[in-house]
Amino acid sequence: MVAVVVAGFATIDYVARVEGDFTGRGTLLMRQGAEDAWPRAGGAALFASAALARAGVAAAPLTWIGDDADGEAYREACRVAEVSLQGVATTAGAPSTRCLLIYNADGTYGCLLRPGPAALTEGQKRLAAGAGWLAVAAGPPEILRRLLDGVSPTTRLAWIAKDDPACFPPDLAARLARRADVVFCNAGERAWLEAGREGPAPAGQLLFETRGADGVRVEAAGEVFDLPVAALAVDDATGAGDTFAGATLAVLAGGGSPRAAAKAGIAAAGRLLAGRA
Repeated sequence: MVAVVVAGFATIDYVARVEGDFTGRGTLLMRQGAEDAWPRAGGAALFASAALARAGVAAAPLTWIGDDADGEAYREACRVAEVSLQGVATTAGAPSTRCLLIYNADGTYGCLLRPGPAALTEGQKRLAAGAGWLAVAAGPPEILRRLLDGVSPTTRLAWIAKDDPACFPPDLAARLARRADVVFCNAGERAWLEAGREGPAPAGQLLFETRGADGVRVEAAGEVFDLPVAALAVDDATGAGDTFAGATLAVLAGGGSPRAAAKAGIAAAGRLLAGRA
C-alpha cells in the first residue's frame, strides 16, 4: 500500500544558467555542468515523492506524461528514486510537459512551459482514495478538485502551496487552506495564502514556511518557532522546497514531532542543494 500520494504536474526540466540577466534579447553565455544533463525529470510530485522514498515511506506521484522520450526519462527517474509508477498516467501520442528554466546570475529565473495533456484515471482515483496521506501540489485545478471530492475525511491532507492562480484559483486555494492538515509555503507566498483564507486557520493545522537563508518557521498548535539552515551559494534551487516538504511529511507520517519533521526537511533540502553548489 502506498502511504503518501503526491498529486501534481510532471515536468521535464531543461535548466540553463546564464552569465548575466536574460531579457529575451541578444545572446548570453550559458553555464552547464555535468549535473545539468538534459532532460531532468522534475515537478513537486516527483521531488516530494523521492524525498519520502529516501526516508523509507512508500510514495507515489499522481501525475501525467506522454509516451515520448521525455516521458520515458520521467519513468526512469521514478524507478531510480524507488517511487511507485502506479499513479503515473501515460497518454498515447501526446507530449510530456516540458519546462525550460533560465536562471540568471543573481539567482532569479524565468520559466517557459509547454504543458502536456492531463486526465484523471480511475486507477489514480483509487490510488488517492486508498492512501493514508494525499499531498496536493501545483497541477490542473479541475483534477485537484475532483481528487478532494473523492478523498476520505480520515485521509490526511498536505498542501504544497504555490502562488499560481492557474493551478490554485481562489476557490481551490481557500478549500485547501481550510481542509489541509499540513501546509507548506515560502515566505513570498505567505501573504497570498493568508489573504485567501475564508476564516482562521483550522485548529491543529501545521504550517511550515521556508525562508531561504533565513531558515524555516513552524507554526504548530499555537507554538511558533524558527529553525536555522546552513547558507549555500547555489544558482539552481529547483525542487528544494518540494524536497523539504517530502522529507518533512515522511517524519509526520511516522508520528514524529513538527520540530523533528522540519529538521529532516532542512537536511534533505540541504543535501539536494549541496549537490548543485
